[in-house]
Amino acid sequence: MEVAEPNALPLPDLLDPMEDSPYLRRQKSVPMRRSRISRRVRIALFVIAVLLPVGFAGYVLATFALTSPVFVLASPEDIVVTGNHFVSRDEVLGALGLPLTGNIRTGTNVFHMSLEVQRHGVETLPWVHAASVTRILPHGLLVHITERAPVAYANVSGRVSLVDEDGMLLDKPDNGAFDFPVLYGLDNVASLDDRRNRMALYLDFMGQLGVEAPRAGWMISEVYLTDREDLKALMINGQQTIQVHFGQKDFLQRFRSFLVLFPEIQRSNGKLDSVDLRYRNQVVVDPLTSVPSKDGAANASSDRKD
Repeated sequence: MEVAEPNALPLPDLLDPMEDSPYLRRQKSVPMRRSRISRRVRIALFVIAVLLPVGFAGYVLATFALTSPVFVLASPEDIVVTGNHFVSRDEVLGALGLPLTGNIRTGTNVFHMSLEVQRHGVETLPWVHAASVTRILPHGLLVHITERAPVAYANVSGRVSLVDEDGMLLDKPDNGAFDFPVLYGLDNVASLDDRRNRMALYLDFMGQLGVEAPRAGWMISEVYLTDREDLKALMINGQQTIQVHFGQKDFLQRFRSFLVLFPEIQRSNGKLDSVDLRYRNQVVVDPLTSVPSKDGAANASSDRKD
C-alpha cells in the first residue's frame, strides 16, 4: 500500500491550464523611451527659465541699492561708535573721512564705501589698537573699537607719555588716571621689535613683582631698560630709596632674597645707593656714604644666604 506524501508538488503535466504556476516566470522588459529633447536644449531652457530671471532680479536689486537715497549715509547720527573710552567720537568721525553734512545729495552710499579702508582709517588713531566697521542697513555704520591698554609711563627725550605693551607712546587722556612706574631706555631703541622685547622684559618683571613688592612695603618708582640684560628698578620703602639690579630673569626669587638680606645689609652699610642681585652667591651693595677704596671701587659684597 502506497502512502501519498502530503507536501508533494504536482507535476507540470498534471496542472490545470487555468491554474497559476508555482514557478516564477521572467517578466518581459519594458522598453524605455528616450527623451526627444537634447541636452543642449534642456540647458538652454534652464538658462531662460531660471538663470535669466534670477540674474535680472539681482541686477535690479543691485541698481536700487547703489542708487537709492535710502542707503545714503548723510548725518553723524547714522554712525554708532562702541568700545571707546579714551578715544572721542569726534576723533573716530574725523578718521572715517566721510562727508556728514546732513544732506542726502552730498552723502555717501553705504554700499559705495570700502569697509576695509574705513577700518584702516580708524586704526591710525594712536589709542586704537584694532577696529571693525559694519554696515547697518538701510543707512548706518557700526564702528567697534578696541583701545590700547597702557602699562607704564615712559620718559622719552625728556617727555613723559603713557606706553602700551607694544611700546606705542600715548598721550595722557583728560579722563584717565593711571598709577604706573616711569620707564627709561626706550628713546635709544632703533627697531620696533627691540622696543617690544624690552617691554616684554618689563611686563615679566611687573608680573612677578607687581603684587609682591607692594605687599612687602616697597613701591616700584622707576624702571630702567637701557641694558636688555640688566633691568634696574628704583624702589622706595618709606625714607629708603634704592636702585636694584635685577638682571633679566628670576625677578621674584631675587627680590625675596633681597628682602631676607636687606635688614642685615642695612645694619652693615647704613644707607644704600644700589644693590646688585645678579650674582648667584652674593649681593653687591653700594653704600650711599662710602669711602672709595684704593682702586676707586665703592662696591661692597655680602654673601647671600641660601
